[in-house]
Amino acid sequence: MGGGFPAPYDGGVPRIEKLARIINAECLRLFSADVELIAEPGRFMVANAATLVSEIIGKARREGKIFYHINDGVYHTFSGVVYDHWIPNFHSFKKGAAEICAVVGPTCDSFDKISLAEELPGDLKIADYLYTLNIGAYSTASSTKFNGFDGAKILHLNKM
Repeated sequence: MGGGFPAPYDGGVPRIEKLARIINAECLRLFSADVELIAEPGRFMVANAATLVSEIIGKARREGKIFYHINDGVYHTFSGVVYDHWIPNFHSFKKGAAEICAVVGPTCDSFDKISLAEELPGDLKIADYLYTLNIGAYSTASSTKFNGFDGAKILHLNKM
């Protein structure tokens, strides 16, 4: 079976147990017992396995909207925005009055727009950090060194 097992990004995603019951029932109905099925549950297995921390390296106000430039972009860990239509979920470590902001990558390329509508504190500064949850699937797989920027540094942390 091809990909498409949904990652539990939020409470609106069907639980895997429910999907498994449906898939198992249909497989029993459609195939004989000697058919072996192979699944590709990659996204389901790893989407929630990573959180990205990015640093604000620039800030500008354009036509009334704040643009946060971060040290990662669509040519790097956020490539899923382009290739997978993934919608990032930026969060700030700092609290403050929220406004709709843009978050863009570091490359100075007009295509390096991660999101043009993120609700973030408007008073963040250069060297503050943002974090993005659920970035384990299809994030570093298509990362490049476009315009000389390295991809994210990966730290493996085990909570036991």
